[in-house]
Amino acid sequence: MELRGVGPSRAPSKTGVPWPVRAALASGLMLVTGGASIAQLGVVTKRILVLPTRQWNDTASTWQYVALPSAGQINALLGGLHFGMTPEQVGQRLAGHSSALHWDDLPNANEYSSDVRYFWVPMQAADSLTGPIQSCFGDSSSVNLLFFRQALFRISWRFVPDQKCHDASEAAEDLYAAFMSIAPSVLISTRYANGPAEVVDVTAPNAGPLIAVRWHGRVR
Repeated sequence: MELRGVGPSRAPSKTGVPWPVRAALASGLMLVTGGASIAQLGVVTKRILVLPTRQWNDTASTWQYVALPSAGQINALLGGLHFGMTPEQVGQRLAGHSSALHWDDLPNANEYSSDVRYFWVPMQAADSLTGPIQSCFGDSSSVNLLFFRQALFRISWRFVPDQKCHDASEAAEDLYAAFMSIAPSVLISTRYANGPAEVVDVTAPNAGPLIAVRWHGRVR
């Protein structure tokens, strides 16, 4: 029955909401619920990166890290290397290079304004430096060792996709997760993209302004 002077579109309801509004809401709900099954594309697993645990003092004004990894744990993650090594010392730790690395023979890293030099090895040949990596990476991926004033201050893993590995981001995340939980007073870990490549840099905490410099060279 239609109320006199009030058309069907204006008829009140028991809820106080005009029926066209309720109809629109119901229609929208049906569209949302009906499309839910279409939107579900499967379960996606995402790694949770664990930050270092901090302990605050009684006044909550200062904090310190509860526990720091041992020198042995850091040494294992860095493939037996440690910051401050000379090129010759690094060469002695790299399989197949003996003590063949010398500062004067190293090329300049052009992304730095300072005299920074580097040496790189294919990631496939850098077994001791790729322990945490479980996912695929392209054949052009590399591990770069950077020296300033003849001392190792950064190790840069550069993950490059190719036809065999179309997405190297999972490999970068494998590695970054291993360093993310380490306090920045021990080392500075950074992950970023350079074109199609994924980069994980681990830097000595006393590297000063060099910490902020990122690789921007062309992918090999």
